[in-house]
Amino acid sequence: MKRIAIIILLISIVKIGHTQDIHFSQAYMTPLELNPANAGTEYDIRGILNYRTQWNSVSSEPFVTMMAGYDMNFNKSNTRTGYFAGGIFLFNDKAGDSKMTQNTANLAIAYHVNLNQKNTLGLGVQGGYFQKSIDYSSLKWGTQYDGMQYDSQLSNGETATGGLSVGAADFAGGLTWTYRKGAERYMTANDQFLLIAGVSLQHINKPKTQLQAVVDDPLYYRWVGHVTGIIGVPNSKMSILPSAVYLQQGSLRQFMVGTNFGYKFKESSKYTGNLKGGTVGIGVEYRMQDAFILTSFLEIANYTIGLSYDLNTSSLSDASNSFGAFEVALRYVSPSPFSKGKSRSRFR
Repeated sequence: MKRIAIIILLISIVKIGHTQDIHFSQAYMTPLELNPANAGTEYDIRGILNYRTQWNSVSSEPFVTMMAGYDMNFNKSNTRTGYFAGGIFLFNDKAGDSKMTQNTANLAIAYHVNLNQKNTLGLGVQGGYFQKSIDYSSLKWGTQYDGMQYDSQLSNGETATGGLSVGAADFAGGLTWTYRKGAERYMTANDQFLLIAGVSLQHINKPKTQLQAVVDDPLYYRWVGHVTGIIGVPNSKMSILPSAVYLQQGSLRQFMVGTNFGYKFKESSKYTGNLKGGTVGIGVEYRMQDAFILTSFLEIANYTIGLSYDLNTSSLSDASNSFGAFEVALRYVSPSPFSKGKSRSRFR
C-alpha cells in the first residue's frame, strides 16, 4: 500500500510541476507572492524570510522552498489622496531526486487610493523572470535494470544526459481593498478592526515552461483570492486573526481557511517611548482535502517569527504517515507594531 501511495505521489508531482506554483501554509507571511497590490498595505517597511520543507518522510530528497520579500511605502508623509508603494520578492524551489529547481525574481509597484478615512483601494502590477531546470544525473530509469538489478552503466535512453533548463519573463496584476476601524490597541480599548481583501491574476503572458520542444506547455493563469483580518477583543489582551486564501490554476483548485489567536503578554509604554511590547499566538488552518495546519507566532517589538506544521490528510497520508511540511517565517516591520496610533500590524 505504501508503495502504491508513493507512485501516486510521483504522478501528482509530475502534474503539479506542469500546472501549479509554489504555496506556503503561512500565506499571511507571503503578501507579495499572493498579490503585487499588497505592497505597502500595512507598513512603511516590511521584510520577510520564508523557509518550507516537505515530504521528508516520503522522498530521500525533500522538497524545499525558500523566499525573501521586501516592500515599502514610498510616501513618507500622510496624504489624503493616496500613495505609491513597491516591493521585490525572490524564491528558490527544489523538488525531489531530479532536483527540479525554479529560481524567480519579481518586482512589484502599487498605488493605493484613500477612498475615505477607513477605506483604501490598491492596484498593483508585477514583472519578473524565472528559470526552471532539472538534473538527470541522480535518476534511475527502467532501462537501466538488467532483469536482476540496477546497472548505472546501462543507457537510460534519454537524449539529455546532464540536465535541461528554461527561462522566461512573467507578469501579474492585482487589486486590494483595505478597511480600518479603530486605532487604540491598548488593553483598555483594543478596538482595532483591520480587513484586507484582494484578487490577483498571475502568469498573464502565459510563459512557456517546457524543458524540451516536444509539447507546448505554457503556465496556466493563476487566480488568487485572499482575505486577512485583525479583530481586537475589547477590554482584553486577545485578538482574533482570521484568514482565507483561494487559488485556481488550470483545473486545479485550492482553498485554505483558518484563524490565529493572539495574546498580548507585554504592553508597550504610552509615555516613555518603550515600544518593546510582545504578543504570542497559536492557531489552526485547513487546506481542503489536503492538510490540517498547526500555526504559532511570537512577536516582540519590530520582529515576528511564525512556525507551522502540515498534518497530511490526503490519500498520500499512508506514505507520509500524515507528516507533511514544516515552515518557518521571520518578519521585520517599521514602525513597530506596538507604536501607538502608527502601526497597522497584522498580529495585534
